[in-house]
Amino acid sequence: MIIFPAIDIRGGKCVRLVEGRFDRETVFADDPSDMAERFSDAGAQFIHVVDLDGALAGGGRNTDVIRRIVARSRIPIEVGGGVRTLQAMDALLNLGVARVILGSVAVHNPALVAEAGKEFPGRFVVGIDARNGEVAVDGWGSGSGMDYIELGKRMVEVGVEHI
Repeated sequence: MIIFPAIDIRGGKCVRLVEGRFDRETVFADDPSDMAERFSDAGAQFIHVVDLDGALAGGGRNTDVIRRIVARSRIPIEVGGGVRTLQAMDALLNLGVARVILGSVAVHNPALVAEAGKEFPGRFVVGIDARNGEVAVDGWGSGSGMDYIELGKRMVEVGVEHI
């Protein structure tokens, strides 16, 4: 089993939201790359990074912070939050990110996920956030009306390797 410590980035800082609520935030570090180094020193094998600002806006907002995390990290990094296009995936992979996380786009545009499987095999993961069995989308901002198990099955059908 691999445990993925998480770094959620909001406003350039490492934060934790309570139940995905942006009005209930705790700041854990002013520099998320410091947290990545601490996780690596503690023996982590992979780090999960989410650009919360990007998740809300529908596109990357903390690219410089992610670049610093990748530069300082000695272990692979996966990054998500607002990744909605193949171009956005490519940009993150070119920063040195090991894997890109696709979340809401798996609900909103499953054809893009299938295309990502052809373009970037093994270089992405579908992240399924759920509350009470319903897939949450758009930075936990709304429910999708879709069951999380059903979404997982659909992703397997289009060839997703990692969920």
